[in-house]
Amino acid sequence: MRERAGWIAAGVYLATSAVGAVVTAVTGRLDALWVTVLWYPLDDDSSGGLAEAPEVATVGLLTILALKTWMLRQVFTLPPRAPRPADRRTVWLRRLLYLAVAHALIPPLPAVRLPGVVAEALTVALWCPLQVLFALALRGRLRVVALVCAWPGSAGLAMIAMEEVPGVRAPRFLVLACLVMAAAWQVAVLFGQHRDGRWSRDTVTAGWRHVTVTLATFLAAMAVLWAFTHATVPLTELLEEVDVFLAVWLARSARELTGPRGTPPEPAPLRPSGPVLLAAVLLPFLVLVGPEETARPAYDGSWYDAGPPEASRSEDGARADHESHVAEANARCRDPWPRLRARRQGTAAYFLFEGGGYGVYDPDDTTEEGEGAFDAAVDDGFVAAAGSSVAVVTYGENEPMCLTVKAFGSAPPLRLKGWRQVAEVGVVSRSGRLEVPSYADGGDEGAGARLPNLAVKGPGRYRLRAYARGAEGAEEHLVVVFPGRSAEKVVYR
Repeated sequence: MRERAGWIAAGVYLATSAVGAVVTAVTGRLDALWVTVLWYPLDDDSSGGLAEAPEVATVGLLTILALKTWMLRQVFTLPPRAPRPADRRTVWLRRLLYLAVAHALIPPLPAVRLPGVVAEALTVALWCPLQVLFALALRGRLRVVALVCAWPGSAGLAMIAMEEVPGVRAPRFLVLACLVMAAAWQVAVLFGQHRDGRWSRDTVTAGWRHVTVTLATFLAAMAVLWAFTHATVPLTELLEEVDVFLAVWLARSARELTGPRGTPPEPAPLRPSGPVLLAAVLLPFLVLVGPEETARPAYDGSWYDAGPPEASRSEDGARADHESHVAEANARCRDPWPRLRARRQGTAAYFLFEGGGYGVYDPDDTTEEGEGAFDAAVDDGFVAAAGSSVAVVTYGENEPMCLTVKAFGSAPPLRLKGWRQVAEVGVVSRSGRLEVPSYADGGDEGAGARLPNLAVKGPGRYRLRAYARGAEGAEEHLVVVFPGRSAEKVVYR
């Protein structure tokens, strides 16, 4: 039964995905196939985003389906029970390896998503001792090399975790150097496993493929972000799911850890790349996505296809046309970060007036501290804060753009992929409200739908992180607000 568990797990996964494929074929929506293949839900906003590139999404999901089927068979094919090793260090290394497998397999469900700081701290608590114990489990000189690389690699993970704290940012060159050492740790471990008598050639090959696919998907994501526009949202998310080899390498390393330490097997050539596999995984994405000049934006057509209401129409007819135009503009805007659910969030078209720009402010603050926010934002070129007001400069004017706001109880992860400008400022809410003006309140600008109060913790200090992209054509902004005492401005991009 233990040896057949892998086939059973792969069969259940294939059967569930087949049901999702049938539902997708009947409904014409990718939601069901997405959920059954990737194991986390897809909301309506993201479904609309995938509808902009259905061929890319379908090919990507089917590719990941094939890879995950193979992965499940590898991970859950269990050998006969063996006596528990006497060495406590080996026992704890096996436990950490299996925890790392679970960490790699279980998706971050929106309902149980942890704050960024907590999630990163748990990752550090898992991988730091794992790296050290894995290095100590090796034999020969490579054991020393892996152990030396493990410490700065762990420091790199810790520095990345610290960046989830508002206002804390480690030097880029130091983080990069530590991450290079982390990669060197895995290379040293793989060479050590190759020379050791316990781990098989297939296990080492899985490790090399993890290294290669990680590098290839990173470079592919960077190329896509440079060359393509809105289709990059589903594409980059699918690229992140391609690497199934980490779980396989960890699971096989744990199973074979207590194998006989006899004479190493006959030398066999290492297979670090798997070029045929990489081509099968990555080329469909790059072939099916159109270039930037032809890629469709987040919404189709012109904002003003229907044109303004005719002067001869009655007042009621003109009002109905206006409301229809606003509703249509709102329907064209989607959440650019659907996988991360906030305590309060909303998406709407924002109608810009002459000069462009918009604000997030405390409407009940009677002080005059925020009066200079817009002038400061113009001088800055993007975003500035003054007291209880934040002003953001836009690329366009006299037309709508898409605006999404999200309010969190703690700092969310910093996501830079796909955005042209990202910056963070401090703002104060004295009344417990931080809002975006609504078009329905009158005037020539505002959000096409009422967006929520972003001060989730009531009166106090907050951090506002503004994202912007789309200098030509469709313009999108994302505003993220969370509690934080720092008033320092941080420019990420």
